[in-house]
Amino acid sequence: MSTFVSFNQLTPSQTDQYYDAISKAFPTILSKSEVIKTYWSRLEKYFPAYQLYLLAADGDLIGFINTVPFHFSNHLSDLPDSGWDWMLTKGIADFENSLSPNLLGGLQVIVRDKYQKAGYSKRILNYAKQIYKSSNFSNLVIPIRPTKKHTFPEMPMADYLNKKEENEIFDPWVRTHVKGGAEIIKVCNQSMSVRGDIPFWETILDKKIYKSGSYKLDGALELINIDIQNNMGEYIEPNIWVKYE
Repeated sequence: MSTFVSFNQLTPSQTDQYYDAISKAFPTILSKSEVIKTYWSRLEKYFPAYQLYLLAADGDLIGFINTVPFHFSNHLSDLPDSGWDWMLTKGIADFENSLSPNLLGGLQVIVRDKYQKAGYSKRILNYAKQIYKSSNFSNLVIPIRPTKKHTFPEMPMADYLNKKEENEIFDPWVRTHVKGGAEIIKVCNQSMSVRGDIPFWETILDKKIYKSGSYKLDGALELINIDIQNNMGEYIEPNIWVKYE
């Protein structure tokens, strides 16, 4: 029988499975985020009870959701365009400034490859909903990362969100949230960002860069913008704000 545990209850081998699953779930570029480098370890230190892991009967890690409590007094339609980066930064700052949270923010939901397509993501989301309600937060909000947007890197996220297949929302991850009771708030066009000089991007793209322009990267939701003259490149990823009540 599977069960949920928090971050502090993970064994060393389960912790290894956790970090390995993160590394495999997203393109390498996201691991270069300064926000992640600065704040992720503090997320696990400050909020271990809000990092939720589903374990199989034999102790194998099935999947997990990382969440961050934070305070937001405005209407949810005012959640910022800087989405994911803002939410993680805000949650850490609120904790360090002793500001009581009223929302729970979902940072990522990952099911390990061997357990996918068995309904575990829905179970993990349902458990997260129980946690935010029992903690008296008003909402669970998530800047979700659509799973098939990377196949349309040149399409604006707003257009992608409206894309349909057989009269249903095209993206399976967006569809899962909506069918699970989430309400789409809006697109957050600058949810995650990574910047670096030309040598940095040559390493990421695994090729020499000779001219300015837009470059594709496998797994990235948007194109990378390169400016040779200023020795700078930037990847800005859009997400979609959703809420559960």
